[in-house]
Amino acid sequence: MALMKCPACRKEIGDKAKVCINCGCPMDEVATSGIVRIKMPNNIVEGVVGLFSSRKALVYDTSGKALWEGKHGENASFTVDGATNIIINLGGWANNVEGTVEPRKKYSLVQDMGIHMLATFRITEVDVIDAD
Repeated sequence: MALMKCPACRKEIGDKAKVCINCGCPMDEVATSGIVRIKMPNNIVEGVVGLFSSRKALVYDTSGKALWEGKHGENASFTVDGATNIIINLGGWANNVEGTVEPRKKYSLVQDMGIHMLATFRITEVDVIDAD
């Protein structure tokens, strides 16, 4: 379970709480901030392209602020205040992925087939992420 701050009293509570245990603020109606989770792809790049690719993954907002850094196959987890435009860099073997994420939602990267050597992904909202 992850922790988040109640928007009313600013005390930490569980991210699955229906109401704040400190002040009673209903959390169902408040989705202006919260944790976003994204399942990163676990692609293995082989051959010549694989020699020049990184296993790192980076999520940042459009101002360049890093929101999460990790590796392929991991679940990115970060907090946003409202709908946020993000860019995901998968380390050189895929095109950057751009999209909008919202607080308290889960996403996965789905690979689209492209006509070029680099992989192309899009962000898709999902109900469940591995290890939920």
